[in-house]
Amino acid sequence: MASTGLHPTPVDHDNSFGDFGCQTAVALEEAAAALDLEPWIVDRLRHPEEESTSYLQLIGDSGDAACVPLFHVEHGAAHSAAIGSFSLLPDLQLRACQMMAMERTWQSALLGLPFGGASYGLVCDPDELSERELARLLVLAAQRLPGRRGRRSVIFPGRGCRREFMARAGAELSANCAVTLTGNLECVGGIDVNQFIAEGVAAVVLAGLRNQRKTPAEAKFALQGFGPLGQAISARLVSEGLTVVAVSDATGVAYRSDGLILGDIRAQVAREGVLFGYAEADRITHAEMLRTEADVLVLASGPNEIHGNNWNAVAASLVVEAEWNAVTATAKERLAAKGASVMPWLVATSGALPGAYFESRDEQIGGDIAKLLARTKDWVQQVFQRVSDSAAGNDRSLDFAARQIAVERVAECLRLCR
Repeated sequence: MASTGLHPTPVDHDNSFGDFGCQTAVALEEAAAALDLEPWIVDRLRHPEEESTSYLQLIGDSGDAACVPLFHVEHGAAHSAAIGSFSLLPDLQLRACQMMAMERTWQSALLGLPFGGASYGLVCDPDELSERELARLLVLAAQRLPGRRGRRSVIFPGRGCRREFMARAGAELSANCAVTLTGNLECVGGIDVNQFIAEGVAAVVLAGLRNQRKTPAEAKFALQGFGPLGQAISARLVSEGLTVVAVSDATGVAYRSDGLILGDIRAQVAREGVLFGYAEADRITHAEMLRTEADVLVLASGPNEIHGNNWNAVAASLVVEAEWNAVTATAKERLAAKGASVMPWLVATSGALPGAYFESRDEQIGGDIAKLLARTKDWVQQVFQRVSDSAAGNDRSLDFAARQIAVERVAECLRLCR
């Protein structure tokens, strides 16, 4: 990472955070109406329990100073502990953290974990900071992370946050701190959260294929996004017997109708940093990728990948949201109308929470990671089955059913704690 100089980072406090802010808020209102929740519960769930913005003054290598915003949001007042991700993004907004914290509350409730949701984030581009600048910034952030009022927090890497960042920040936390940073490097006893997300994705993909009466050996999949998460998901699905026919990153798409050799793709990306230049495949556009004859389309590159203008190009009968808001609300409705099944982010990525939970309890120390992954797979499969049964029984989408189950569970906790 090379330093390019520090610049003050603008903070957008606008509460109209695009489609996802609206989508999450509307989803809560719809679930509350379907459950006929008491007004005081709905009002409580609309808002975070606590949020703050700190400004960390970072002195750059050049001697210049800049204030870097640090967001902290906790949602879910009925719990004495919070769980959520820590992101480093140049365009991060407070509203995004508010919505993510709410979503983590629902995700935790679906899994039956004793946590409210949380979200933390630095408004910065880690690739624009030198190693020394990043280290100083993480020290400053770690000093602001300890929980308030004795509440325990479990934090795992989010978007833009590499595992070594957690190790650096963790070194600055005191032994009696109420914050547990997970997703650390293996050398310090950590686990790879992406592995656990991939395990959850595999669980829902296999369940979806069973519902369509297809075996993994018969199924092909395409993957948008070949970063660390995309690589973990693709490896996991291939290990189950699925054939990968297309993978993409920002530089293009590699496609072969008879299947790509995943090991060669990974070697290309490890060597060059991008897919561009891989010779053993056809080069197609991202738009053409949506039309490929794949049974499963996994979306792991960012928000709004499938939207109102391109949903009709999707040929896959099973679409998996492995990234937050990868499919817009409009696109979900239209895909469902044409018979495609969308596995919502809320369920598809829920494996992240068991992974962080296991590490926070030191279950991975001296243990068998394969067994923890197997437990996660079973856990997510059970969640999916409950959501699927509810969706079928009430003629609702998987996304709506998941939120309704989660909101009902959180509402019951609020009643008990009143």
